[in-house]
Order: sequence, then C-alpha cells, then structure tokens
Amino acid sequence: MADSLELFNFDDKEIVLYSEKRRLKTFLKKWPNDPDWACTPEKLAAAGFYFKPCPEAPDNCCCAFCGKELDGWEPDDDPWVEHKKHSSKCPFLNIKKNIDDLTIAEVTRLLMNIALVKTEKFFDQKQKQFDAQAEEARRVLQDHNSV
Repeated sequence: MADSLELFNFDDKEIVLYSEKRRLKTFLKKWPNDPDWACTPEKLAAAGFYFKPCPEAPDNCCCAFCGKELDGWEPDDDPWVEHKKHSSKCPFLNIKKNIDDLTIAEVTRLLMNIALVKTEKFFDQKQKQFDAQAEEARRVLQDHNSV
C-alpha cells in the first residue's frame, strides 16, 4: 500500500523539471547526438523531455510529465511526433498553451492528469507482476500433477 501513496507525491526534482528551462539544462551533460539533427536539446526540452542517459542508452530522454523514456534518436526524428506516437496520453501533450501561462485550475487539472498516468502505470506494473506469479503457480501445479 505504501507504493500506491507514491502515485500522488510530486517530489521537488519532478516539479522542477516541469520548467522547460530546467529540462534544457539537463542536456548540458554531454548530449551525444549531432547538433545538426532535428532532435536538438531545445526541441526535446520543448516537447517535455529531459536528458536521462544510461550506459545502454546514451541518448535516453524522459518526459517529465508522463515518464515515457525514449532513446535511439535518429537524425530526422521530431521530438513532438515521437512523444505523441509513444505516449499519446501524456498530459503535457494536451496543454494548449505555455505551461507558465496556465491558470490555477489548469495546473490542478494537469497535476490530476499526471497522477492518473502514474496510477495507470502502477496498476499495469501490478497486473504484470500478478500475471507472472499466476503463470509460475500454474507451472508448479502442472509439474505437481504430472508427478
């Protein structure tokens, strides 16, 4: 149950990354792709991404709003198109104006939608865990019955 409470927590690091300027600063950590590519740090930050590299994905980016991670960027990739293609339910993609210009009601709605996305991911993860445990139980029962 403690895991479920984390769905509604917005830590300082997370909230700071709602700012496009802060997301852009993360790309100062040695963005590996060519500056002439379509997926520049500026375009990635504008599309909601911050730089989150890892050894197996040195160009990995994560959306600060939906948590979708994308890597393997190609020279002609458009960050907005890729974001929408891989995470069409992202609350950030549905904002029709600059985040700095949102009203209190719009910010509240955005935070509620972010919590909804987190909740869906949480339950998807729990469903996968349950399915894996059920499959293991079936295997054990089948092995037991075949003895």
